[in-house]
Amino acid sequence: MKITLRKPKLSDLKKFRNIFNDKEVAKQLSGYPYPLSLKEARKNLQNTINQNKKGNYYEFAIIYNKKFVGMIVLEKPSKNKKTFTLRYAIGRKYWNKGITTKAIKEIIKFGFTKLKLKKIVADNDEDNPASGKVLEKNQFKFIKKIKKKRRGNKRINVLFWELKK
Repeated sequence: MKITLRKPKLSDLKKFRNIFNDKEVAKQLSGYPYPLSLKEARKNLQNTINQNKKGNYYEFAIIYNKKFVGMIVLEKPSKNKKTFTLRYAIGRKYWNKGITTKAIKEIIKFGFTKLKLKKIVADNDEDNPASGKVLEKNQFKFIKKIKKKRRGNKRINVLFWELKK
């Protein structure tokens, strides 16, 4: 299975929108409205491209068999820039195929070798155990569970993870 990460491009717009305009994908994310209009998708994708140029934000398109299938990002650096937060999303038809696990492996390598990070943190909603499983497969350690407001004002359990170099 060939997974590559590359910077997203505006030419990814249609596939980007299709992935984030899926109700099942959208309910696991914050920051993306559902339904996602083409105009809003373009705005989000352009914002991602602009953020990548500034540094301290590293978002990549996940490419599987030469197809755009999702996004993965290291963001929200600590003050000393040695800890970043990992987030990811992948199209539903690519779930449970090991793609996210491999993409996380790649971004961990990038974070620890290129960015010289000391720690990567992540979280997932408790009602999305598959997301927690891919973190475990990548050696992330469970830290704590906190009830937080997500998806509007709904309070849900959120699981927090970390991976130290």
